Amino acid sequence: MKKHQISELVSRFATPVVLLVLGLVLIFCPDTASALISKVVGWGLLMAGIIVAVAMVVDSDWSVSKVLTVLALVILGRWLMTHPLAWAAWGGRIIGLLLLLRGIRDFTQSVFTQGKVLSVVTAVLGLVLILLPMTASRMMFSLCGFVILAVGGGMLAERIWENKNGEDHDPNIIDAL
Repeated sequence: MKKHQISELVSRFATPVVLLVLGLVLIFCPDTASALISKVVGWGLLMAGIIVAVAMVVDSDWSVSKVLTVLALVILGRWLMTHPLAWAAWGGRIIGLLLLLRGIRDFTQSVFTQGKVLSVVTAVLGLVLILLPMTASRMMFSLCGFVILAVGGGMLAERIWENKNGEDHDPNIIDAL
């Protein structure tokens, strides 16, 4: 095989393989994804706090609100980096509370039976998120893992099928369905 053919083969199969690995990680280690997101958000908040602090010093524009913003961003960012699963737990509880309140409000304001049924379902989902936030987070990441695994498997099967049938493929051509 020529060098060009090997690099083309690797580039065509790299994306599906990465998607398959990512899907498996999300299915079998959902807390890893939650912790990673928490750490990324923590770093982002910490960097935002540092940028605001530098801008405040450079512009000599000191105010109580800016100092409090810097402190809040740095403390929250640092806390999320040291407690990576807190994002999933507290985020799930906050979303659950909002869903519960929305379900109760919709139930009291709904006239139709379908609206009352949907509001009860919304309230029950909110209650589940409040009581079991980590379980809900794990389930969501696992479901995402199954979807990513299916997409990667489909891409891999399609690319294997194209290579077996010897179809000519140009990556610069946009296929219209």
